[in-house]
Amino acid sequence: MLILAATPIGNSEDASPRLRRTLQQADRVFAEDTRKARKLFARLDIDRPVHSFHDHSGQAELDKIAALLQEGSTLVYISDAGMPGINDPGYELVRLARAHDIEVDVIPGPCAAVNALVLSGLPTHAYCFLGFFPTTPQKRAQMLERLRRLDMTAVFFEGVSRILASLDWLAEQIPNTEIAVCREMTKLHQQVLRGAPAQVRAGLEMVKGEFVLVIAPIREAPIETDMATRYEKLLAEGETPARAIKAMARELRLPKREIYARIHNDGENASS
Repeated sequence: MLILAATPIGNSEDASPRLRRTLQQADRVFAEDTRKARKLFARLDIDRPVHSFHDHSGQAELDKIAALLQEGSTLVYISDAGMPGINDPGYELVRLARAHDIEVDVIPGPCAAVNALVLSGLPTHAYCFLGFFPTTPQKRAQMLERLRRLDMTAVFFEGVSRILASLDWLAEQIPNTEIAVCREMTKLHQQVLRGAPAQVRAGLEMVKGEFVLVIAPIREAPIETDMATRYEKLLAEGETPARAIKAMARELRLPKREIYARIHNDGENASS
C-alpha cells in the first residue's frame, strides 16, 4: 500500500494521532526533504530512518519503490509540509501505484493552499490552485488573462524574495481586485492581509517566512496594450524612439526588445 500523509505546515500540534501511528508503523517512509522530515520526527518523538524521493529522483528510484510496493510493503510519502501531491512529486507515486494496481490511501491534514483560501475571506465556491506565482512579465500577463476567463478565486505560493515585486505588479495591473496574503500560517506570527494590492503591499512590514497569495475573481479590464498607439503618443510628446520604448517597457513591465517587436508588428498590421 502507498500512503500519502499530510504533515503540519508550521505548528507541530496539528499532527494527528493517526499520522504519528502511520509514520511509526509503515515499512518505509519516503520524504521530499529528508532533513525536514527528521526535524518533524524529532518533534513528534519518532525514531526511524527516512528515505528520499523528490522532483529530481530518477527512474531507478521509481523502480525501487515499485518493487517494494509489489512485494507488499506499506510505504508512506510526506512532502516538505502540508498535503503531499500538491505542487510536489507525490502525484508521480500515486500514478506509479495505480499502474501496478496497488492500493493508495491519504492521511488527511493541513494544506497551505486551502488554509490560505479559507483565511482570505474571498469566494470559495469556485477556486483554483496554480502553484507558484509566475516570475516573468509575459507569463504573468498570460496568467491574468487565464484568470479572467476562469472567473474564480486563485491561490498561489510565493517566495519571500519575490512577494513585494509581485504585489507591486498586481497593484499596477489589477489595482481594484481584492487579494489576500497569508504569512507563516499556523505559526506564532501568522499574518493575514486583505484588500487591494497596494493596501496589502503597504501593510506587509515583515518580509519573512512562507507566503500564500490569494486573488479574488478578476473582473477588471486589462491594461491598455496598443503598442503602436502608445508609442506614437510618446513620440508626439517629444520622446526619442529609444526613450519611448524604455518608458513603455517600464510601464508594462515587459522587455524592451518585446516592446520593439510588438510595435513593429502592430505597425505592419495597421498598414496592411
